[in-house]
Amino acid sequence: MKKSILIACLGLVSLGLQAQSISLAGEWNVELGKSGSAFAKSKRVLQGEVKRAILPGTIDTNRLGFAPKDTMETTHLTRLYAYKGAARYSRTINIPKDWKKKPVELFLERTRPTWVYVDGELVDSCNFISTPQRYLLPKKVKPGKHLLEIVVDNGRGVPDQVYGSSHAYTEDTQTNWNGIIGRIELQLASSVESKSAETLTGAIPSRSVASPSALQMPDFAKDFHIKGAHFYANGHRIFLRGKHDAAVWPLTGHVEMSVEGWMKYLGTCKKYGINHVRFHSWCPPEAAFVAADNLGIYLQPELPFWGAFDKKDERLMAFLHQEGENILREYGHHPSFRMMALGNELWGDIDKMKEFVDDFRKIAPDKYYTFGSNYYLGYQGIKEGMDYFTTCRIGGEGWGKYNTHTRGSFSFADAYDGGMINHFHPNSTMNFDEACDKAGIPIISHETGQFQTYPDYWEIKKYIGVLHPYNFEVFRRRLAAAGMLSQADDFHKASGLWSVKLYKADIEMDLRTRNMAGFQLLDIQDYPGQGSAFVGILDAFMESKGITTPEEWRQWCSPVVPLLEMKKFCFEDGEKIQAKVKVANYGGSSLKGKKLKWHLAAENGLFCMDDGTFSTKDGEVRKNVSDLMAEDEGVLNIFSYDEGLVDVGELNGVFHVQKPTKLLLTLNIEGTEARNSYELWVYPKKALEKKGVIIAKDLNQEVVKVLEKGGKVLWMPTASSHFVAADDKALQSDNSVLQSDNSVSQSDNATPYTVGGLFQTDYWNYRMFKTICENNKKKVSPGTLGILTNPEHPIFKGFPTEMHTNWQWFPVIKESHPLVLDNFAKDYRPIVQVIDNIERNHKLGLVMEWKVGAGKFLVCMSDLEKAAKYPEGKAFYQSVLDYMRSADFNPSAEITVDELKKKLAEKPSQVSLKELNNISQY
Repeated sequence: MKKSILIACLGLVSLGLQAQSISLAGEWNVELGKSGSAFAKSKRVLQGEVKRAILPGTIDTNRLGFAPKDTMETTHLTRLYAYKGAARYSRTINIPKDWKKKPVELFLERTRPTWVYVDGELVDSCNFISTPQRYLLPKKVKPGKHLLEIVVDNGRGVPDQVYGSSHAYTEDTQTNWNGIIGRIELQLASSVESKSAETLTGAIPSRSVASPSALQMPDFAKDFHIKGAHFYANGHRIFLRGKHDAAVWPLTGHVEMSVEGWMKYLGTCKKYGINHVRFHSWCPPEAAFVAADNLGIYLQPELPFWGAFDKKDERLMAFLHQEGENILREYGHHPSFRMMALGNELWGDIDKMKEFVDDFRKIAPDKYYTFGSNYYLGYQGIKEGMDYFTTCRIGGEGWGKYNTHTRGSFSFADAYDGGMINHFHPNSTMNFDEACDKAGIPIISHETGQFQTYPDYWEIKKYIGVLHPYNFEVFRRRLAAAGMLSQADDFHKASGLWSVKLYKADIEMDLRTRNMAGFQLLDIQDYPGQGSAFVGILDAFMESKGITTPEEWRQWCSPVVPLLEMKKFCFEDGEKIQAKVKVANYGGSSLKGKKLKWHLAAENGLFCMDDGTFSTKDGEVRKNVSDLMAEDEGVLNIFSYDEGLVDVGELNGVFHVQKPTKLLLTLNIEGTEARNSYELWVYPKKALEKKGVIIAKDLNQEVVKVLEKGGKVLWMPTASSHFVAADDKALQSDNSVLQSDNSVSQSDNATPYTVGGLFQTDYWNYRMFKTICENNKKKVSPGTLGILTNPEHPIFKGFPTEMHTNWQWFPVIKESHPLVLDNFAKDYRPIVQVIDNIERNHKLGLVMEWKVGAGKFLVCMSDLEKAAKYPEGKAFYQSVLDYMRSADFNPSAEITVDELKKKLAEKPSQVSLKELNNISQY
């Protein structure tokens, strides 16, 4: 009964609203000016061929623009119907008789700079791009029919810097569309104060108005405030689990304007544990705030700018200030709108930034403000006027130091060796306490992650709208030319599964930081621009890539996350394990009295955890001695009322295994959905057994003789340095004199072309950061995306692995320099292949084998002697040697020594990579 009454009431409200407004959605006439031109302010109505267009919509969605001249574009998706310039939209309007002597307003929810004419006479102009434009029609416009013309120009009317930098305009994501989207209406303006615009940078002021489609708002943000280093809502501490949004809408090329569309988008975010969205250099429409209000998601809009905040540029400053005022007045009433930034990665006048923030705080004192997200790339640190700081670092740093960092991965241009995750031996203890403890205000990790996944070419068929993925098609053709198209799906899967583990590590570093207030990922969604950055766990359509599930992702992206702190993940038989168990509790309620269960299971083989003690925070100690078994489990009681990072207890014991074993340690809090898991590896402890195999560092005549006589040779060529990738500027070969471990004499050396060893997947986009590194005289990233292998191959009998990189591969990969195999047979596949980036598409080998004469030849492009300093490195080395001594070592591919040396010495295929710059690398 109540539901029926509610529907009836909504119907009455709807009828009332309809009486106050007239929708202008539907068919319009449209004329296009010459590209780059604008219509003159005159009474002349038509300038060219009259076409028909449906509004709301754009020139693109109406398919009236121009076909692309370049179908080789790889830096972003390509508009199939692009247009830049002025477009005149016209139609007849009919003002009702009962609106006589009442002020009538034209409402354009979202568009570009516009000039409005009624009956051929200019009414005014407006250049609001973040909020609706409203025009008060002249009093002389009486009831009856009139000609309404709206000139929309996406080539002028805003400061020049905005076109290339703001995601409200840039072709990298939303595109620089021309049109009118959202609601287009004539409205009675009697209930509000209205006035016409005076200049292009003026206009009718934005104001807070209730959305007619507003949903029921929850209580999630009634009391949102900052206390010290943390955000609080309704009395409890919260952690912002955010994503970056760059207006990626691949079907329309423009932002979604409906509440339903935003409910779907933000609903997907919520499924993956996201409770916060940062809008990179743009502001979403009313519908986004309405949906976020309903779903309990906090939003951070930004001014439409990325670049130099130059106080001397009066036009730019006036435009941005007006946009900020409009955003606050138009959307400020929404409970989801709690934070605001001045733009993305700004530099320039800090005092001017503070002036903006001070002014905005007077308009909306209930909001929290920061200077541009990651302003000065964090090097300037915290300044007066910032309520919180979204950043990748807090203040300056020495090269090779990580003490100011607030995220675990960087480009090679921004941090030595690409940051902490790629540099340090894998562990789950690293955090950002050193940087955040000194901050005093909430710190949010900026654009966390950026781990590339090789693209899924099956995604191409999804692009049925105004944008076409020519970038995908170019990358696919390159892969086909390299003879590896059949591996595309495996490249996608292997790199993707590894990227998920890297994201987990980066996020958990934030959760382990006592005074971290949140993170903003870049991104759970692919970013199809700025070089094509496939960094999401979801594709550009916010749909699954098949590399993780919402349930798995929420293990480490939830209000309550159990955490295991361990100094390493790989052990030898008899080695002690000592791990701390903590909980990141931002769920709004105490966990006191809850039981945290741990479970340790062997994936293959048996193990024993001997003499294990499990102590809890209150000092109670339980002793657990297990017989040889495949599983072990126990319970830790949670005694803390605390919120934030809570210490629960410790797990201590000794591992015993009969053979190399992978373990899975699972934590879950009884009676809740909170759970998490960690992979561990344990290997038997024994000395390396090298008998029966010739181990050489130099491919010389002595080694050749061994092969000719039917011997087995393991060739591990060293590199003079870990140099960068095989391209025009960075291609190098190893010309050093190499010696074998068995003192084989010196000979003429083959000079293999190699790339460096990269543990994590490459950051963002190889071409972009190669350009930046070279311009800043920094070492270029090796540019690879992890390994691809067959875990069932007998070479892994002593080294459990998946098809993709995992933590136990660290010492092997870090000591590697994968071999470029472009000149070898197209169908040849290494045992362990390294996945190259989409720009180069080299076939790269880490472990390869051939029959050479009567002998058997295995090549490992890693210094296993160095890797063997770690249990996992030694286990891999031993597994390789055991394989070579076994009957399984029987290579199917054959090659002669002369052919091998010739192939190694030949320069591989080259890809000419043009420079691709980034605004922030000023």
